[in-house]
Amino acid sequence: MSNKIKKIYHAAIYVRLSKEDGDVSNAAKAESNSISNQKNLIHDFLKDKEDIEVVSERVDDGYTGSNFERPAFKLMLEDIKKGIVDCVIVKDLSRFGREYIDSGRYIERLFPALGVRFIAINDNYDSLDGKDQADEIIIPFKNLINDAYCRDISVKIRSHLEVKRKNGEFIGSFAP
Repeated sequence: MSNKIKKIYHAAIYVRLSKEDGDVSNAAKAESNSISNQKNLIHDFLKDKEDIEVVSERVDDGYTGSNFERPAFKLMLEDIKKGIVDCVIVKDLSRFGREYIDSGRYIERLFPALGVRFIAINDNYDSLDGKDQADEIIIPFKNLINDAYCRDISVKIRSHLEVKRKNGEFIGSFAP
């Protein structure tokens, strides 16, 4: 029997949803269903994880993943710098961020340098498990795909709006 003390990680749950991804059409909704679904998935994942204690939930509802200029993300980084948080848990890599370079910088450089464990549940990634050769290829590749998706959807939305403008259709948020 070992008397070794098990490290307890102090985790921030981070969830994000873009306006483009969202279902916040009803203004009375406090947060979109997808935000709730992300939180539920993460809490279900944590049920049997005795080494993880949730200390905060950070929510960026209505913020793009194409940059990291998000209020809740910045608060989470402050908690990391203060030593309050040493574990970040997300549903998947696309909820963390869709920008290839900065996502990789956080996951592969900054978080390890600060001793932060990073978990992306649906991508089956936990930095505590150590990197194997597959992770060294797959994680950056998934981040690249997320980045490309973000650019592709932006082009599609702009072209759709251009077609509507040319047809004389209203493209504002509500008809006057």
